[in-house]
Order: sequence, then structure tokens, then C-alpha cells
Amino acid sequence: MPEGPELHISSLFINDSVRDLIFSGKILKSEVSKNPVIEWDVPLYTIKAESRGKEMKLWLEEYSPDKKGRQLEKISILFRFGMSGCFKLSTVDDIPKHSHLRFLTKDSEIPIQVLNFVDFRRFGRWEMNADWGSDRGPCPITDYETFRKNIVDNLEDPAFKQKAICEVLLNQKFFNGIGNYLRAEILFRSKIAPFDEAYSVLCKWKDSATYPIKSEKVLPIVKDPLYLCHAVCMEVLKLSGGYDVENGLKDHGAFENWLQCYQNPSMNNLQDRHKRTIWFEGEPGILVPKGSVARRPKNKQRISDSISESSSANKKRVRKGNSSTKATVPAMAPVAVTTRRSPRFSGAVINSA
Repeated sequence: MPEGPELHISSLFINDSVRDLIFSGKILKSEVSKNPVIEWDVPLYTIKAESRGKEMKLWLEEYSPDKKGRQLEKISILFRFGMSGCFKLSTVDDIPKHSHLRFLTKDSEIPIQVLNFVDFRRFGRWEMNADWGSDRGPCPITDYETFRKNIVDNLEDPAFKQKAICEVLLNQKFFNGIGNYLRAEILFRSKIAPFDEAYSVLCKWKDSATYPIKSEKVLPIVKDPLYLCHAVCMEVLKLSGGYDVENGLKDHGAFENWLQCYQNPSMNNLQDRHKRTIWFEGEPGILVPKGSVARRPKNKQRISDSISESSSANKKRVRKGNSSTKATVPAMAPVAVTTRRSPRFSGAVINSA
């Protein structure tokens, strides 16, 4: 599932990709999507994006070279990416599969380009002119100080008491944008057992690191879990590509090399109360759910290595009764694709400063 850094990278990608583009015509929705049709009738418009935790807004503003004092119309579309949502820029003749919302550039653009919301699992949602979710807290990336204050001021809330810290880190009311891989990396660096009580853990740090630390030399020794919610996200942004929902960790890129704990077979792992796997080092803590089981890695390498090797082995096998067909199929040359993808898919570099 895309987490806070992935949505922030997507917003940077959109702003970089469509900065000089003018859009026109109806906003097209796929027939299979159950999300609402976006009704907006203006001749020309521009698009900008911003993110907040696990939500992202597109701002659509009417474009008019000659305003003549008239106030231009403006709407917003709030997106939640679900398990597999992302944005891709393509030509009109090369629209990606599973594109469920499309914004087309004006006819004079040659070729016509399309900003696509792509979601192969169809768990993503969008709403027109909706506010940021009231059940989601401030963003640890863009509003760290408010993010921290919201948690410290509410530590007496039942959400923190007798609850494992690994589960509380997924509570979007307080930890907006934090997901499975981020919680593993944050707790690993904090040297905190995942099933220690959240209240006891966080009370120890409520008076620390109120402001973002400027010196990168200090970060390796920081153990404050609240500050690491910000710092770890910022590290992912500097990679210019986070978790790839289409390929997982199979690409052996900078993101996989950056991970220290998540899906590392040398680490321990257990399921939390919601059956989500938490990866950790050392003892699990006192609030381990009864019957919690571990995911067993297939070998000593990272799970993605195992997946890649298994895929290669399957390609070498010959299906019985069809060996001649398998043996004579020639290898296909790479084909150039015109679709421009978000950095977490393509490895493109966008400055997150």
C-alpha cells in the first residue's frame, strides 16, 4: 500500500510533469469504477497537486489568458490511493490499463497527453471538493511540529493505552501516512520492541525534538520514535522512489537497499492483532497477541531475491507436452513505452526540497 512518502512523491511528480500543460474537455471516468463522475465544465484548466499523509488533492483551476477581472473557477479532488493507486502521464493513444480517471490536454497539444489515475485493485477513492479526512492527523512530512503536538497533547487518549506501539503507529488519526514498512524501520531505529505499550513508550519522548533537526550527522543516533516518523519519511523522499506497489521489492533498487528491517529474513516477525506482519529485532514485547505467528522466509536472502530466483527458474522449465513451442519462442526485444510514470515506478529523480 502506498504510504505517506509515496503520495508525496506522486504530488511532486504531477507538479513537475504537468507544470506547462493546459487541460481541456470532460474528465473521463472508467465504466468499471464505482467512484463519482467529476462534473466540471470549463474550456481550459490547469492542475496542481499536494499531499497530506495518505491523502492527495488535485487542484483544478480554470485557465484564461485574459482574466478581465473575473474570478476563475477552482475545484479540488481528494484521492486516497488504496492498495495500488498511482498517477501516470501518457499519450492519448497509450492510456495505461486500469486507468480509472483521465484528464486530457487541449487539442492543440501534439500529441494529446493524459494524466491517469491508475488503480489495478480498484480500492482507491476520490471525492470532489472534499476536506482532508477528519479521521486523519497532521502530516509528519510537511507539518512535523503540528504532527508531534497532536500526539503529545493526546497521549491520555485510550488509543495509546494498553495498545502495542506497532499497532498504534498505523492509527491514521495520529500517524497519518505511516504504514507497514515505515513502522518497521522506525521501531528498528528506535530500538523499541513492537509490542511494548504505546503510552509507556511515547511518554518518554514527549519533550524531545520539537523542531526538525538540520544536521544529518545527528540523525543516525536519534532514537525518538516521533521524530523518526518525520526523518525516515524524508530519507525515502531523497531516494526519489518509495515502495513500488506493482513490483514490490523485486527491482533491487535504492529503496530495497535502504531498508534495514522490513522483510529482512535475518529479522524476527510476528502478526499483530489485525494480522499484519511486523518485522523487528530482538524481543517482541509484552503485548504480543495470543496465537500470533511468524512469516517464514524461504531462504537467507531477502524475500524479493527468492521471488526473482523462483521466477527465473520457472522460465527455464519446459511444460510437458509443449516442449517444442517453448523451445522455439524467440526472446522479444525491449519496446519503448511512452507512458511517463511516477518516480517510484521509473526511478526518475525529482528534487523533494
